[in-house]
Amino acid sequence: MESSTVDRERPASPPRRFSVDWRWMGIAIVTEITAVFLAYMCVNRPVVGAKLTPGERLQHWPVAVVGAAVVALGVLFVARETLRARRLSPVVDSPAEPLADQGRPRIPRALLTQRVPRAGVLAAAAISFATVPLSFILQVSFPLGWLAFLAPWIPIVVAEARWKYARDSLFACFGLLVILQLLHMVEHSVQVGQLLANDGTLRDSHGIFGQLDFELVHFLTDTTLWISLGLLVIIFKGRNAWLVVAFVAASFHQIEHFYLFWINHADNAFYLSGGVAGIMGHHGLIGSPLDRPYLHYTYNFIVLVPMVIALWDEARRVDRDQSRKLAAQAPAA
Repeated sequence: MESSTVDRERPASPPRRFSVDWRWMGIAIVTEITAVFLAYMCVNRPVVGAKLTPGERLQHWPVAVVGAAVVALGVLFVARETLRARRLSPVVDSPAEPLADQGRPRIPRALLTQRVPRAGVLAAAAISFATVPLSFILQVSFPLGWLAFLAPWIPIVVAEARWKYARDSLFACFGLLVILQLLHMVEHSVQVGQLLANDGTLRDSHGIFGQLDFELVHFLTDTTLWISLGLLVIIFKGRNAWLVVAFVAASFHQIEHFYLFWINHADNAFYLSGGVAGIMGHHGLIGSPLDRPYLHYTYNFIVLVPMVIALWDEARRVDRDQSRKLAAQAPAA
């Protein structure tokens, strides 16, 4: 009897509200759309080009092993230096630590233009999009049209980068790295679009700047990205998990480019006979269902998405630090 009385007096617990993790939902949707599109391309637009026989593919397998070993040493170095940095600075704020709900913008302020007025951004957007029909009318080349589209944004990016660099140099450099990777992804996306339009003919599908579609450029750009991500992981002490994911994905990509760069220069006949497929490309050393353009599109996609999320989290950190500075500078009541 006493127990029933207590039960009647106990307040009913509020119903559990269903919540959606919009970040994971967005990642799942974008990844699924990309995977479906690439599956369609593999089935309906296989890349036309020379293919190696199963025996020929194994000819330079030691190069792949050496490349994997070099990348593994780089990863171990980053891991060691990251752990050392964490021991030297064990208590820090997490980059993903949320701000207080009060006054928190939906988009981090650090990702918005803070130096250039909104009117300047709108003017740049208007000029940029106006170049698209003008380029078609004048029949300019694809690279020139793309440069004309980007040109109005260059002064804005420079002004914003200088302003943000003066306040948080690390965040500004990280932001520029993400922009460069985004432009790199645009190049790969255009190449995949060309393969769609050209029935998989690789000869006519080299992206916007086809003159730069050779192994030295790929090796230098991807190596720079790999090293930069490794340095950022160390500097952030591994506490930005999405940055670690991007570095791991870039490491697998780097093994491919070590292998491709070497065989392109050491055995060009092998490279032109189908070695261009690399390690994991279709008909490559190990192989997969993805032809090389689709494989490297996937690599860059898996690198870019975590980089964008990591930048978002770092922008929240910058906002939080700026709020704390303003609060410390405010006169006591």
